[in-house]
Amino acid sequence: MARAIGLDPAPEEAEKALVEFSITNSRIFLIDGLEDLMQNFSRNGREQQALRVLLVDCLDWLRSLRGRPLGLIIFVRRDLVQSAIRQNSGQFFARYAKYELKWNPSEALRLALWAGQHSGALPEVLPEDVITADDYRLNSLLVPLWGEKMGTAESRQARSVGWFLAALSDFNGQIQARDIMTFLSESAGLSLSEPKWEDRLLAPTAMRKALVRCSEAKIEAIKVESPPVGELLNRLDRLPAGQKRIPFTLETVELDRDELEILTANGVIFREEDQYWIPEIFRHGLRFKATGRPKVLAIAYLVRQQNTLS
Repeated sequence: MARAIGLDPAPEEAEKALVEFSITNSRIFLIDGLEDLMQNFSRNGREQQALRVLLVDCLDWLRSLRGRPLGLIIFVRRDLVQSAIRQNSGQFFARYAKYELKWNPSEALRLALWAGQHSGALPEVLPEDVITADDYRLNSLLVPLWGEKMGTAESRQARSVGWFLAALSDFNGQIQARDIMTFLSESAGLSLSEPKWEDRLLAPTAMRKALVRCSEAKIEAIKVESPPVGELLNRLDRLPAGQKRIPFTLETVELDRDELEILTANGVIFREEDQYWIPEIFRHGLRFKATGRPKVLAIAYLVRQQNTLS
């Protein structure tokens, strides 16, 4: 931090140099890309300690400065925090909850609507109308894109908007913009070879097939972005076909408690009593089979309940 503002103290003099600087100057430091620097954070104690000092001790020290002239903004993934702050991670997340960067369902639907409109597939709506629209209005605007249900209006299939959100969300309730755009692109391309539907542009069969490709792309991206998580996903993918079924037990997939914690932190696994589930956005790419009909919406509902209570 001292060197970033042009100072060049010896390591043992850095704190003193920053204090002297702060008497007459104010600065806000921005740190990003920690996941690139710390490639083995889940097992490397030194990396965990460095991150813990940055997230806890450094912030406490900055707060102790008179007038608080120095600020610090850190962009860091949730799983890195949980590996570094094991004892009180819940308190840490609660403290900074209002600063958490994640897409909520309404924002995900607005992006899908924006993509449909800018592609020319859906009629234009004034931007301010989209921004202020509630979920009911967003749902109605998206019916021409994917219909009311994942089947005919009289069928017992899931509602399209609920299926979309449940299928693309992880078990932390997060949905990524990249996955939404991949899903829409794949669904549109696959719909060209499907029978036309009068009430929609995207065919239900194409949407289900697109989820498989979207899942594969997501897993490949995670392997690059988070090697520790990617390593565990590779292990799950290499399991014999007979073991790749959900729900499963930890013994079935040969995971220990620490590995389970990593996958849970990244929204890959959800526990329901003594059984474990994988969200659709990961399940298809890992080629896990569901016992019976996949409980996409039911499990998504349980996850939302648990996330709300926690």
